[in-house]
Amino acid sequence: MNPKFQARWISKQQTHHLKKTGRLTNSMVLDSCKGHILVEPAGTDPRRDDGILSLDAADYELRHAWCLAPKTQVQKARQLLGLELDPS
Repeated sequence: MNPKFQARWISKQQTHHLKKTGRLTNSMVLDSCKGHILVEPAGTDPRRDDGILSLDAADYELRHAWCLAPKTQVQKARQLLGLELDPS
């Protein structure tokens, strides 16, 4: 099964660039304790496949304990990635 969305770590500078250029229309950025996580359609930037999180890593990082984003955003990101909703 090919996932429709992927998650990757993204720098603060890259986040600002994406916001300025309007490239976040089908994506979302979440703040976590370790940095920023970009949830985007799969294959958005194939040159940067090295930073894509595995589903297990995304499942761990996109929990309310680690994500500083509102619960509704975390749940939406998990849903886009095909992960079970975080019960906490």
